[in-house]
Amino acid sequence: MGRAFVLSLGEITLLGAALLSLGYFAGNSKAKFRSSSSSTTALSKGVVATTDSEQRAFVLAVNLKFTTLTHRDAFLQLIDPVCKDVLANEGPLLKQTSATSNSSTTETTLSYKVAISDKNPLMVLILERYSDKSNGYLKVHRSGREFLKFREQLKAMQEEGGVVIEGESYVETELGYV
Repeated sequence: MGRAFVLSLGEITLLGAALLSLGYFAGNSKAKFRSSSSSTTALSKGVVATTDSEQRAFVLAVNLKFTTLTHRDAFLQLIDPVCKDVLANEGPLLKQTSATSNSSTTETTLSYKVAISDKNPLMVLILERYSDKSNGYLKVHRSGREFLKFREQLKAMQEEGGVVIEGESYVETELGYV
């Protein structure tokens, strides 16, 4: 039998903000909430998600803070071939052309987007969504030729102090849409 929660106005506001934030990353149509008989984990204040993260989209939010616009612009030039390669070899358009493609990979990268902060032009976000962590991200994306080249170049920029990188990984819920 379920439990009822009595929340204060402040807790309701905080929960609403958390749900809106989670909803931003949601939207994988293949991921579904399981029935009440399946294995679930209770999250804060009654939001429930399955523990089977392999069936849900894997999300990375990578924040980069550059020391100069020159470093930022160099980064944008470095990541451009990666974005094009991801779209051509991992992205949703591959599904449409897979009949003529030699690749067995189909839509492992759901979205891959670079954004520049509207408040600080030295801040860049890379929002990455993969079909799953083990295949889509670790096996397919991280082994891409352009990604491997880019990774070495970004590491050099980081070691010279041109950028600070922070990131977080997430597993999508069914809340919201993308």
